[in-house]
Amino acid sequence: MMSILPTLQRRTAAVALAAAVLALTLPPANAAEPIDIGSRLEPLWDPLLIESMDGVRQRLHEPVPRDIALTTDAPWEGNISCYFTVFEDDGLFRMYYRGANFDLKTNQAGGQRVCYALSVDGIHWTKPELGLFEFEGSTANNIVWEGEGVHNFSPFKDANPACPPEERYKAVASGPDKAQLLAFRSADAVHWELIREEPVITIGAFDSHNLAFWDAYRQRYVEFHRGFTDGVRAIMTSTTSDFLNWPEPQWLQYTEGTPAEHLYTNGITPYHRAAHIFIGFPKRFRPDRDLKVHHYPGISDGLFMTSRDGLLFHRWREAFLRPGPDPTRWVNRNNMIAWGVMQTDSGDPNLPPELSIYATEGYYVGPCELRRHTLRLDGFVSVNAPASGGSFTTKILTFADGEDAPLPERAAASLPLSFTQDSPIRGSQSLVFTSPQIVKLPNTQQLGAQATFAAVVRDVPAGHRRIFSAYDGGGIDAMQNELIFDCNPAGAIGDSETGFRFYYNTRVVEAPAGAIPPWAGDSNPHHLAATYDDGVMCLYFDGREVARSGEPGLGPIELRHGDLQFGEDYPPAAVTNEPFIGVADDILVVRRVLSPEEIQRLAAEGAAAVFGEPASENGILYTAEGDDGAHLTNAFTGSDAGLPVRPEAARTKLLINYATSASGSLWCEIQDASGNPIPGFTLADCDEIYGDHIERVVTWGGKAELSDLVGTPVRLHVKMSDADLYAIRFR
Repeated sequence: MMSILPTLQRRTAAVALAAAVLALTLPPANAAEPIDIGSRLEPLWDPLLIESMDGVRQRLHEPVPRDIALTTDAPWEGNISCYFTVFEDDGLFRMYYRGANFDLKTNQAGGQRVCYALSVDGIHWTKPELGLFEFEGSTANNIVWEGEGVHNFSPFKDANPACPPEERYKAVASGPDKAQLLAFRSADAVHWELIREEPVITIGAFDSHNLAFWDAYRQRYVEFHRGFTDGVRAIMTSTTSDFLNWPEPQWLQYTEGTPAEHLYTNGITPYHRAAHIFIGFPKRFRPDRDLKVHHYPGISDGLFMTSRDGLLFHRWREAFLRPGPDPTRWVNRNNMIAWGVMQTDSGDPNLPPELSIYATEGYYVGPCELRRHTLRLDGFVSVNAPASGGSFTTKILTFADGEDAPLPERAAASLPLSFTQDSPIRGSQSLVFTSPQIVKLPNTQQLGAQATFAAVVRDVPAGHRRIFSAYDGGGIDAMQNELIFDCNPAGAIGDSETGFRFYYNTRVVEAPAGAIPPWAGDSNPHHLAATYDDGVMCLYFDGREVARSGEPGLGPIELRHGDLQFGEDYPPAAVTNEPFIGVADDILVVRRVLSPEEIQRLAAEGAAAVFGEPASENGILYTAEGDDGAHLTNAFTGSDAGLPVRPEAARTKLLINYATSASGSLWCEIQDASGNPIPGFTLADCDEIYGDHIERVVTWGGKAELSDLVGTPVRLHVKMSDADLYAIRFR
């Protein structure tokens, strides 16, 4: 039903209010005043932070369809079940939706009721038997509410600190004739009642998904509902401090160039990782189009929009959620995105959490299904560069000191080289490589005529992996005074059937085919060791000798490129040549040949069982047991390793959410307010960034500390190729 249109004066007032809010929200056109982003996460979803782009674009990403989360196949549900609401509540996921069925033969809709579902992970849902309302003689159902408001009952958990316990959960829903909005409350999210008989809002059209919630960032209640303006479905909003007394609603405004379109729902919510930003998922309705799949005309898809004030929105013209090849989704009122964006587990221990959204399918042709779709965290929009490359520059920014901010998680998925306390191999923590990195091993260029090399590793994927190396990528047959100790857990290196070998000065010892079972990705640790005795070389796997080769007389190990490296080769070989990926601990290079018995104990019990007096040993034993959890410490000397990235020690740093191809890259430059590169933070100083990380620390020459720039107006200039940058953050 259409409501009476607001007067011209009301629309004019709304436009004026939007302009005033815009003036307060956005910087002046000349960007003379810095934008203070503090330590907030800033997704790159709108034009606010971006001054200029050259060869890059802002790209809207599409969600990935996954499993069916819920099917409304109970007798009290049906093929027009919709207006789904989902929210997380202290580890429990709650879902509410209208249950109803449409009889295609009689062209009539049956009764409506509010249904309820639960999940512990946001992926697998159950319908509890609540025993509250009777359906066809039984209360064994998941009906959570009957009465006023069943058409579009939309609950939320009220995070207002002043909220009384009996109203911890609230809801809004349309009243009689869908011409007004009613308010509800509950103490437990299951037993509901009207707060009062009188409506709280009466201006608008309330036959769609009306939403209200507590805006914790701005400390106010916000509501969004539908109206009609100039015959087009549009969105209205209002804010209040007490939930029951709402001022006259205003029309949402959009950035210049956004056309009027039928917006059937809105799906607006604060983004949980950046609460100062609203995101919305309106269902765009095209009543003029009909693919003749169903006798009701009209088709729809899902859009994405974002706002920094809740009134002015940047709405993407392109569809965020397309109907796709399924013909039943080309029926009107399908592809309606549920209210609520959940952070859920990816189901893969090697991957970070992801975002889950839910959208309707099977409306009218039923039963109605709710499909889960996923995106990476912050992954709605990115600044995208093609392989040919490009760059962009931000407006002038200031950022806050990160001294009091929590450190980034040291999980394997967060940094290319980090520490994990999650099931360490030895001691209290181990070193994690999630993308190619090099750990230099100082004072190892000249090792003498006797040496032992060892490391204990796990979660190493298939592929050619460098363990120890002093090699520049040239021909193996002519590698004078170069060293390689490498493996392939899948069982073959190049044309050779061996998956385990040690080279020095053109001589090699290789484990024969079948000597080592394939161990790619094994979560159990494996100990790798090699000994060198004046040319006699032995290989050990899990404390067991698997190969021996050579004869005395080759002489001492003297490496022509410099000290040994763990994880990769010397230039001109690329750092991505045959990189070590996985978890490592007890990295050992010692200037003596350990006996088979010592290597067996080393593999089974760790370095402490072999080296009773570490100070008496000559070499390196990196145990990953640094005092602050951010350093590799040589147990023989007490000195720290020069890690390529030690960002945890930085008090204030720049973190980015990004993804590249195997050949893609990013570099970041910090400029002063006039656009001049700040010494030490230029593109040339920036360590090349590649890979795929949710929260990667940017470093310049291995340094991440930005405390001296806190409060200083700066710009970020980002050069990138075949890459996406989703969000930035200083902390």
